[in-house]
Amino acid sequence: MTFSRSLAAFGFLSLLVISGCRKYDQNGSLLHFRTPESRLIGTWTSAEVTQIGTADTNTTEFMASSNLLLEAVFTKEGQVTITNVNDALVYEGLWEFNDDKSVLHLDELTFTKVTGPFYTDAAGMDQTPLVQSVFDFLQGTSDCSDTLFFATDSHMDMTEEVFNCFEAITATGANWVLSDGTLNYNGGVFQAGDVINDAMLEYIEGFVDDELLDEACGEEWTQDCINEIVALTLQDYGATVEYVEISSPAVSGWDDPALFSALSENCELDVYRFDAAPINLNDPAVLGYLADNAEADLDCNGMNEPLGLALEEEFVTEVKVLDLYWEMLELELDDMQAQQFREYDGETIVDFNFLLRFEKQD
Repeated sequence: MTFSRSLAAFGFLSLLVISGCRKYDQNGSLLHFRTPESRLIGTWTSAEVTQIGTADTNTTEFMASSNLLLEAVFTKEGQVTITNVNDALVYEGLWEFNDDKSVLHLDELTFTKVTGPFYTDAAGMDQTPLVQSVFDFLQGTSDCSDTLFFATDSHMDMTEEVFNCFEAITATGANWVLSDGTLNYNGGVFQAGDVINDAMLEYIEGFVDDELLDEACGEEWTQDCINEIVALTLQDYGATVEYVEISSPAVSGWDDPALFSALSENCELDVYRFDAAPINLNDPAVLGYLADNAEADLDCNGMNEPLGLALEEEFVTEVKVLDLYWEMLELELDDMQAQQFREYDGETIVDFNFLLRFEKQD
């Protein structure tokens, strides 16, 4: 095997990167009594991996972990197995020295990479971006998703209903309360038992503007005014409301131990607080949220996105092959140092990718 390389350029770069590192003995002198081949055979573990140049996509993938640990096993039959321990990737190929033993060629390093998961709906449409949006939403990265409540034994989002009920069961003083029916207001839906003060103020102002209610009732709510307001709300909105005095709240706040029983007793909400942020896209909470909710405002922009999807999970398996070269700096009985580079069309790329140091295990 013949390699085309610039010895002068390499020597200069080596002095810069490995200060004081001498050229290793290639030919098995009396100092070592062993050839480079016999010194290489065995199991090596990386002690240090440092990027010193520009690495292409494949080479970076070979050394992708932020806490990199490589194990290299060289056999006397010329086979090599390199395991990227932290990323659980195994590379298998062939090894061979060049004629003067200064460069080690790692040829046909083959590994299998599994990417995914990817998600498709019943129509075969890729819904992976939507799954990612749900994942981000459930991570609580936005103001509108930092506290979520789901219906018991499901991932149906009941957060809006819980907050409306919470306002009612913590309210004191005189309040307008929805006693029967539902009300759509400001993008939300009120249920029976909810405190609806803001909505009623707007409705009363509208009744006065439409001359359905005396102007004085817009300023002071006598019992006669209250009776008229109740009648007009039922007539125009189909909802029964009442103006009630609440002397003490059902619960004191979000940390009250009686919160969930109060939600159930006052608003018929059987829910739990979602506290466990998902760790990956195929987390049951992510896929459950997609399936159990017809729509949701994932971007917190006031616009709901359609959900209600049962998705098919897929993974893609790729087989990749690398061709690498290690310029040997040191090859002792228990210490190996090298600089990694790529070679194309027999021409050495002097801009080395990585500086490697291994320690022998056997």
